[in-house]
Amino acid sequence: MAIKVIHEPEPKPGTLGKKELYALAVGQVIGAGVITLIVPAIKMTGYSAWLAYLVAIIMGFIMILPTVFISSTLRLGGGNYSMLCDLAGPTVSGIFAYAYLTQCLSLSLFGASAAAYLGDVFPILSGHVARIVVGGALLTFFFVVNLLGVDIMAFAQKVMTWLLIAALFLFAVVGIVNRTLPIFDFNDPNFLTQGWGITFENGQIAGGFTGAVLLFVYSCNGYYMTSSYGRDSKNARRDIPIAMLITVPTLIVLYVGVAMAGTGVMSIEEYGDSTTLVFAAQRIFPTWLFVLFIIGGPIMALLSTLNSSFAYNAINIGQSCDDGWLPAAFGKKNKRGSRVWILTFMYVVGMIPIVFGFSIEVITNMVQLITSAFAILNMIAYLKLPKKYPEAWKKARFHVPNGLYYLICWVSFFFYMVVLWKSCLSMTPALAAINVAAIVILAGIGLWRSKTGNITIHTSVWSGEESSAPSK
Repeated sequence: MAIKVIHEPEPKPGTLGKKELYALAVGQVIGAGVITLIVPAIKMTGYSAWLAYLVAIIMGFIMILPTVFISSTLRLGGGNYSMLCDLAGPTVSGIFAYAYLTQCLSLSLFGASAAAYLGDVFPILSGHVARIVVGGALLTFFFVVNLLGVDIMAFAQKVMTWLLIAALFLFAVVGIVNRTLPIFDFNDPNFLTQGWGITFENGQIAGGFTGAVLLFVYSCNGYYMTSSYGRDSKNARRDIPIAMLITVPTLIVLYVGVAMAGTGVMSIEEYGDSTTLVFAAQRIFPTWLFVLFIIGGPIMALLSTLNSSFAYNAINIGQSCDDGWLPAAFGKKNKRGSRVWILTFMYVVGMIPIVFGFSIEVITNMVQLITSAFAILNMIAYLKLPKKYPEAWKKARFHVPNGLYYLICWVSFFFYMVVLWKSCLSMTPALAAINVAAIVILAGIGLWRSKTGNITIHTSVWSGEESSAPSK
């Protein structure tokens, strides 16, 4: 075993301020979920779908709350990977470095979902070949945007995010004003069609209020990825946690509002086989406004997440290349600081499910399973924060007593394990086994490399106080 640990000096402040970080946080979390999951959830639980979304937002916030505390205490140069290197140790970071490569599948979800929406609006684009072309074109566009550097990526994200917020808010307001169904009547038989718990069909989750919550939570915690922009932020320890926190009320207004609108203007029977909000939007908007909504709402939601996912994944994978887990050439940067080959790898992996026509539900469950499994590694790091950085932790902008912090961490971990269980029960046993096997094999490679490889860890984690920096 040859692992050398070097504490990298803290770099100068970056260029991303609160507005850019907020746009990245909102754009990352508002994506395929709010657009593709509301109608399936209505079919699972009835009018109570809006309430299920509210519960899911709260659950999602608790799941990512430890990251808020971490980001308030430490500036992370390489996101989750850097956190694990510094707090959980080299071996854990090596396991993460390889297993994280599976996360790139998430890119296909956003491309496939956008293609599906465009196919519903423009029938000529509804065929399999057309969806491959559309999904591939969208992936290609944001692949190029991210090659142009973080400033261009952040500018595009800010523009898309404001258009997205405006479109979803408009749908929520117009839909609620024009609602015809008693979505606030808890005694209506259609309010809770399958009970408060979970119903199963053929051994897989099929309905129920709790089942809808676990479906929705996929779209409620992605803003934790904002922690990866520590190196590029003007004031990371102040601005990143604030950006994550103000994302929560944004989600409550937009998610719950859109769910109320979608639930209140059309019945379960009227949605039929549809899984999108296209027909609900057609009912409440004139044609010209409907087209603008589809572009500014569903399409912009998906594209903003696609854009920031390229950036976030490249940061995590790139740092593991710098440290030697993955080939250094793989993490090569162009003159604008973009990781050319990593972005190319993500582009290719993201295209595979689109080309083979994987359903949105299958991709969603695969991604949920992967991200939930990472919670096991994150938990090791979370629990070490107060002891490793006692002074920085006490002075953090967002600080709670240690006992409460540990309790929050364990509740977060429990929720992630519930989502992991849900993901396994929402796909076929064979597909679940393949996904788990892929994670285990890649994690095994990371463990093997930690015992045999020549690794130089650059702990790009900074507390802001020289005295708080870990001794090497």
